Amino acid sequence: MLFRRLHKHGFPILILVFFTVLTGNLFVKQSYAYHNNKSKGGSIIERLFNKVKPSVVHVEVLGVARLKNGAIMPEEDIGTGFFISKNGDILTNFHVIGNAGKIYISFLKYKDIRASVVGTDPLSDIAVIHINPDGKTIIPLVLGDSNKLRVGERVMAIGNPYNLYQTVTTGIISGLKRSLFFPSARFYGNIIQTDASINPGNSGGPLVNYKGHVIGINTAKLANNAQNIGFAIPINLAKSNIPQLIKYGRVIRPWLGIEAIKLTESLSTLLDIKDVKKGLLVEKVFPGSPAFKAGLVAGDRIIAMKNITYVVGGDIITRINGKKVYSFSRLEELINTFAPGQVIVLKVHRGKSVRFVKVRLSSMP
Repeated sequence: MLFRRLHKHGFPILILVFFTVLTGNLFVKQSYAYHNNKSKGGSIIERLFNKVKPSVVHVEVLGVARLKNGAIMPEEDIGTGFFISKNGDILTNFHVIGNAGKIYISFLKYKDIRASVVGTDPLSDIAVIHINPDGKTIIPLVLGDSNKLRVGERVMAIGNPYNLYQTVTTGIISGLKRSLFFPSARFYGNIIQTDASINPGNSGGPLVNYKGHVIGINTAKLANNAQNIGFAIPINLAKSNIPQLIKYGRVIRPWLGIEAIKLTESLSTLLDIKDVKKGLLVEKVFPGSPAFKAGLVAGDRIIAMKNITYVVGGDIITRINGKKVYSFSRLEELINTFAPGQVIVLKVHRGKSVRFVKVRLSSMP
């Protein structure tokens, strides 16, 4: 009977004692690891910041602004950048230095170093600037792989918001493949969303993962009353453009040479287009463009509906090399997979006829 009681009640007690001892040992080990890590340089955020900060620069831009009355006023702006090579090349946003007359860089013990522009790309909102590396300690950051990002992954941003030098904010990847539109730049379905605080002055700074690898370029925050909704350009987009910026001063992109609107079933009914329900309605063909040389036809009639003007009567593009085209962003996405000089085939609806038009792409002017 005594044995049975021990067997009945003693086994759970032994299990409880075992797990108590086990968790106690784990706690001791974790506590030791925590204090041991602190003794080696503090928390992971502190160590990460100390690793990255020598590579992050303060960007001061001096320029001029023309007022509506024609008067010229001096203009000063600040931003962030980071080294991508030991020879003094720095990656930042185009909108930080786009109107610069003079650019000054500060980092570590070095202050107000004059920088020059190497290359700019308004469409992707990135730019490469350069300082003389002679005698300076320059540590480039490692460019990571933004294609491997996952929602919820922890990240850190470093920048100079409101001229507060080397401010650190942390957060997570809140979303991927967002769309964002600037006056000059368009990001269709590839921008990174983060809840790490991004403010004016952060632009051009690195968004890094917990390995210290750059996975994005901090570029904007959602306006108005939104909080903790910031955006960063995927570093893979920049990596593909950096070599051309350094070599040519710009990104050489393929060009078709049209303006078109998305045609939906409801819009086709509204515009009385009977033969095609989805695709791209060509409103304008630029003279001398590849589309012009290939004989694409633009609209020739203007229809105004609900305060919106449509140009109808032009070709309707439904496919590029067999792939469906359902929006202008999709058109640009497909066109950018080709190089200037390559030939593409467009499936074009013109009235009741269907034709396949070969177009040799050129460089975007």
